[in-house]
Amino acid sequence: MQYAPIENNKSPYLSFVEELYHAAFPMEERRNWKQLLKMIGTVPEMSMQVVLEEEKAIGFVTSWKFEDWCFIEHLAIDPVNRGKKFGERVMKDFMVNRKLLLEVEPPASVDAIRRIGFYERLGLVCLPFDYLHPSYHDAHVSHSLVLMTNVAEREELYFHEIIRTVKKQVYLYHPL
Repeated sequence: MQYAPIENNKSPYLSFVEELYHAAFPMEERRNWKQLLKMIGTVPEMSMQVVLEEEKAIGFVTSWKFEDWCFIEHLAIDPVNRGKKFGERVMKDFMVNRKLLLEVEPPASVDAIRRIGFYERLGLVCLPFDYLHPSYHDAHVSHSLVLMTNVAEREELYFHEIIRTVKKQVYLYHPL
């Protein structure tokens, strides 16, 4: 398994990523595609990579690097390749010597419970405090998600700065 960085909006992998992005994430958990294209290669903290297996695109991950933290904004493996441990391998790669933070839907559906279990088997834990995911589309709308991390600390105060950074730089970023 390899990673191919998407460094500009001319990447041959963009049509694969766009299709998977729209299929894997509900509208409230994804930004406008044109906005995302403007961000690729211009926002130094953001990285988008295609996951390749035998030179074939099977998934993608969008992550943000903030000092000693890595925020996973999106991770998706195409449906044909799910259940083959690719998502697990991607997460293990991202967990090497990094403090991770990511968001998941609350455990209110079978899929959400399955997804939380996936991350828990990798050693991540749900943080025990409320978190509102800012909208990509309307600054006045937000919805509840659960934060997960591989850090041992559980106190909300410990996470205050990284949550503030994520909300400011990931969700309030609007390119021209």
